[in-house]
Amino acid sequence: MKQRIFGHIEDLPDNCILESDLLTEQNVLLLPRMTVVTPELKKSVSNYRGFISISVTTVDEEEISDSDVEADESILFDEEFKRYAVESITNIYKNINEPDEIVDTVENLSSDLCSLVNSSVNLGVNLAKLKISDEYTYKHSVDVGTISAVIAANMDYDSDFVHGVSIAGILHDLGKEKIPSGILNKTSRLSAQEFNIMKMHPVYSYQIMREAKEIPEEIRQGMLNHHENKDGTGYPRKLVDKDIGDMAKIITIADVFDALVTERSYKKAMTPREAIEIMFTMSSKFDLNIFKAFLDIINVYPNGAEILLSNSEHAIVIKQNRSYPLRPIIKILETDEVVDLATDSHYLSVIITS
Repeated sequence: MKQRIFGHIEDLPDNCILESDLLTEQNVLLLPRMTVVTPELKKSVSNYRGFISISVTTVDEEEISDSDVEADESILFDEEFKRYAVESITNIYKNINEPDEIVDTVENLSSDLCSLVNSSVNLGVNLAKLKISDEYTYKHSVDVGTISAVIAANMDYDSDFVHGVSIAGILHDLGKEKIPSGILNKTSRLSAQEFNIMKMHPVYSYQIMREAKEIPEEIRQGMLNHHENKDGTGYPRKLVDKDIGDMAKIITIADVFDALVTERSYKKAMTPREAIEIMFTMSSKFDLNIFKAFLDIINVYPNGAEILLSNSEHAIVIKQNRSYPLRPIIKILETDEVVDLATDSHYLSVIITS
């Protein structure tokens, strides 16, 4: 049964399905459309005390219970952390000519990000839980730093490396402050000359932090090389494979994914599914071990999301399939059958359409 909720988070019925994105009064995404709002999930966003207005569908307990859906233990940003992250990124970009001030801010933000990563039972990323702002620079900086840290932790890098790659991820686009806004925000295709100017932003990122002695060279190289490709087609130096460095290889994948799924003045946002399909076509540019680790941690269809299959069946995602983010384990609503889309021979030709 559909109903309209006017009120607060606690007014959402347990196990209801959201008919649209659940937004704060500042239009920050709390939960995406078609999420099943379990009591645990409702508690996780209960720090938001503002007003909500949203249509939901209530579901009979026989259709779906808490035990059906595995808890979504991906990294969660509560409202307090989102405000803190926005303040931190604002401070970083405000002090573009004060590298020591940048270091103090990014060290603290990175430490807090890594604490969230370390406290996660199952390392995973659900973008809806990360969104801190509609402002691209803020969102992208934190997203890339977080995704990079989770990839590194999933690959069992030590804590110093995880901390370092999150710093490099947060600061990777710092040099765009040196790029003319007319080029950054151009809605049509860049000319060859404009693109050559744009390709300087990793160099500017490196130069801004060059005088910050507290930042190891490995982190600065991660910032400098995040547009280098394994096959030598990247910029600014056309490095190949081992010359790029692991930090930059990780940031490259996080950067490409987040850029694809984020709306800009010159392009629409892709869905996570579309972005990953595009990234598969770019695999020659990525370190494949790192790309696999990325696929392990990204939640394209979060647990509890209602989906439509190409055979017209409706289902609920109940568990992630690590390494197969486009093929989760689901429960068919019409039959209560549990299906592993990665292994069930009857569903190998079936895809998720929405």
